[in-house]
This record gives sequence, structure tokens and C-alpha cells, in this order.
Amino acid sequence: MKIVVIGARGQLGQDLMRELRGELIGLDHQDFDVTDGVTVSQTLETLRPDWVVNTAGFHRVDECEINPRLSFGVNALGAGDVARVCARIGSRLLFCSTDYVFGGASRGPGSPYTETDAPDPVNVYGISKAAGERLVLHAHPGALIVRASGLYGMSTSKKGWTFPELMLQLAATCPLVRVVDDQVLSPTNTLDLARTMRTLIDEGHSGIYHVVNDGECSWYEFARATFELTRTAANLEPQTTEEAGRRARRPAYSAMASRALPAPLRHWREALADYLRQKGRLAPA
Repeated sequence: MKIVVIGARGQLGQDLMRELRGELIGLDHQDFDVTDGVTVSQTLETLRPDWVVNTAGFHRVDECEINPRLSFGVNALGAGDVARVCARIGSRLLFCSTDYVFGGASRGPGSPYTETDAPDPVNVYGISKAAGERLVLHAHPGALIVRASGLYGMSTSKKGWTFPELMLQLAATCPLVRVVDDQVLSPTNTLDLARTMRTLIDEGHSGIYHVVNDGECSWYEFARATFELTRTAANLEPQTTEEAGRRARRPAYSAMASRALPAPLRHWREALADYLRQKGRLAPA
């Protein structure tokens, strides 16, 4: 099976290149710009893969607010173009989406969004990804859409850090670490995500799937767990999203769960501990 991974040098893309089986062809922005319709068509028609995994995304949430044209160009129109070409040449397609398609509804803890819930995004990034989902399914009704959340993993992200790494760095260099406690999500280890995506591809699934580590927490709770598991002394203090002063509105609650998968992924705290163990940062039991 020939599989093209768009965004192969990204954090998730690197894990996918290690975990997927078959003849893998990795493309990154320098090789393959999803907003360039000619390149999309020519490249995919030449390669004619069995599957295309589109992880490309403009996901700098605050920048999306001031550059909606780029956000929609990559996350919506570009995703739709990839889907149209895949449908034309007979390639299966997996499109990576996000928990940020949710967050507008009034929900309390323990009520995660499932695959049957209607998107209700609160910022340009989420709106563009929700639009991308619609365009993908319109162009390629047999596409597979995987929504994920709060990604971190062993591979280096394009930001140069993961959230746990950033917290440990701040604890070592700052007298006070302030983290928002009014945004609740389902943080997810990219290795667990990549392995589940591999299974969905191998079994030929289509439709929408939520693939996140089980459970939910705020960013503050995620930071606290990182310090607890590494036994890092940190002066950790909660703050509100308003106090953080970010440009884009964030979902107060975007935790997800799956009704489509046969079983949930491992709990987020177990996945975090495994990540910290691999990084050599997990404290002895």
C-alpha cells in the first residue's frame, strides 16, 4: 500500500512516518503547498497513492485571527482541493481536524463532545477547520476525518517545544508559572494518535472519529501533573484566559470522547507518564 503523508515533518507527521505500514512518501510545505491547486493536482496524479493523510494545517490560533485568508486557504480550501483530487484519482483520504471545531456550546465537566455533536467553533481557526471538514466530505464522501486535541509527542514540533517541555523549562527558569485553568480539553500523545490512525487506515474506515487520550483536564491540571510526575518543584498558579491576554477566543470546554472507536485510548495521565519516561524525566516510583 502506497501512502502519502502531507505535513510529514510536523510533530504528528513524524510519528506517522514511523508507524504507518507500506510504501511511505512524506511531503512537507516546501515540497507540497496545499493552497497551490496545480501542485496538488500534478503531485497526487503522478504518485497515485492508495491513501493520502493530510496533516497540513495553519494552527497558530492567534495568527489565524489576523490572517483569516491564510487560515481558510490551508485549513478549508486547500483541504478541499486535496480531497477533490483524491476522489478523482481513486485515493482514500484521511483529514486531520481538531477539538477547536467545538467550544461554543455551554457544557460542564464530564460532558465530552462525541462524533455526532454538531461543530460550534468560537475562533477563526476552529471555523476554518470545521469548513475544511465540510469541504472534504463534500468532495470525497468516503473520506476519513480524525479529530484530535492538545497534541504532544517525542518528535519536535514546529514550535520547537511541547507543552510538558515548556512547563519544565519555565519551572527551571521562572519564579512563577501561571497557566490557564478555564480551558478544558483532552490532551493527546501523538504516538497513541498515530497508532490509532494506522489501524483506521489498515481497516479501511471512513467517516468522523475522535481520537484522543481518555479523560479531560485543564491546561493548569496538565501542567500540575507534569510537575508531579517529574517531581519538579514549581511555583504554579492558575490564571484565567482573560488574564492570559490572548488575541483569539479559546473554547472553555472542548474535551472529546469517541462513540465510533471500539475502545477508548489510555488515560491522558498514563500517556503523559509514558512520554515523560521516554524523555528521561519521569521520577522513580
